[in-house]
Amino acid sequence: MTNTTLDTDVLVAGSGGTGLAAAYAAAQKGLKVTVIEKLDQIGGNTRISSGFFAINSKEQQAAGLHMSTQEAIARLTDYNHFLGNGALISHIVNSAADTLEWLEGMGMEIKLNPTANTTQYAHRGDDYKGGSYHMYQHKEQGYKNIQKTLEDAGVTFKFNTTLQDLKSDKGEITGATAVDADGNTFDINAKATVIATGGYGGDKEAVAKKMRTPYLRTLGVPSMGEGIKAMIKNGATDLDSTALIHAAQLAKSTVTQTTSDSHLAGFSHSALTQLLLTPMLWVNLNGKRFTNEETVYDTVEWANAAWSVSGKYYFVVDQATLDTFTAEKNPLEVSQAGPGADTEPGDLTKLAKAAVEGKTAFEGNTLDELAANAGMDADTLKATVAKYNEAVAAKNDPEFSKSAKSLVFPVEHGPYYAFISQVAYLGTVGGVRVDENLDVLDTNFKPIPGLFTGGANAGGYYEGHSYPAYEGLASGFSWTSGRIAGTSAAEYAAAH
Repeated sequence: MTNTTLDTDVLVAGSGGTGLAAAYAAAQKGLKVTVIEKLDQIGGNTRISSGFFAINSKEQQAAGLHMSTQEAIARLTDYNHFLGNGALISHIVNSAADTLEWLEGMGMEIKLNPTANTTQYAHRGDDYKGGSYHMYQHKEQGYKNIQKTLEDAGVTFKFNTTLQDLKSDKGEITGATAVDADGNTFDINAKATVIATGGYGGDKEAVAKKMRTPYLRTLGVPSMGEGIKAMIKNGATDLDSTALIHAAQLAKSTVTQTTSDSHLAGFSHSALTQLLLTPMLWVNLNGKRFTNEETVYDTVEWANAAWSVSGKYYFVVDQATLDTFTAEKNPLEVSQAGPGADTEPGDLTKLAKAAVEGKTAFEGNTLDELAANAGMDADTLKATVAKYNEAVAAKNDPEFSKSAKSLVFPVEHGPYYAFISQVAYLGTVGGVRVDENLDVLDTNFKPIPGLFTGGANAGGYYEGHSYPAYEGLASGFSWTSGRIAGTSAAEYAAAH
């Protein structure tokens, strides 16, 4: 094993969207840029994402959408209850469309997903939620194009190399130390350093502690918090890091790990997802109803509602409902929020029996039996079902205001089934306190010299726990904040 000293103008740790954008922005300023990446390829967690949030882009203009960045800024600020960093939000939103075009110039093909085609049906008629999604096309080739663009610009990549710590001299960050897969270490001297390591979504224990529940499911992202830990160790403050919770999944289901042209990450090939993604009766682990189930038509609201009861809940159906779905006579619209439902037909009773056998669902000929098998309180479940059936019969839900059109399936005829559902997360968002130029701030709200960040390590774009339901928001923030961070780092390095 060896120890090697490297010298560079700008060091970028991580090569997801944030790191790639930061590296290219710095290289365009004529500086020497080195990128270290723990995986053997670029893209990081951004590879999971499928689109980029931008307002007043050329694609939107061509589609006849007349959208105002002022409106978007106002909406995001209001959603965040004014707890976000207003200057940062403004800088990101006003820079996103230009950054999107810049990304296309790097080699990523983009196609606007019009509002009418949104998979989150709650966003229909709202261009700011449904028409903000600029979807990546042919992503594998796109990332190859981007890597070549950066290498042609002089960027050096060191793969299978993980950030260990930052180097500091009298409070100024002067580079970092890293280690490769073979145990060789690197002492990297840099005039400016950009941390783009993607949060800590791979650390299940840290996520469970932050989210105060052990029940969330992950898609297995690689980020372990190397960057955010190093920044905090060197004077930064974790302002608002949290899991990016994203829809829910059937328990123990096999899901796709990546986004392709066919399916989004988290997709499961099971007709049972048609039940998961339809507004059935949802109850908490004790058997109590807890929300308007129409939240299933909005990825964020669905995840938030389910997280409020621990991130794990049951949807309860009876045999008549399974028969209706098997016969393909379901009158309700099956949501395609999150990874979407598998709309291929199936024998729902057969699948339900298999789920019971696999201990991902519970069955009972009576509600008492169902409650006993699932560990719910029988009296609570029976009272919940009785009240829900009254709402269905009356087409009126005084408890949670579910619309009449969704009050279709009562729970009346056994056998009864309760399926386990769990909130999924795609990594973490939020992070350390930064200013609008992505300088990392210390506890006195002053920039830490030589240190910059973005994407899933930067705080202030979200108010904390809840991710605003604007399609492509996190991915757009990654690229746009990375570009700004790389520009700021380049300016700092050039001046030092």
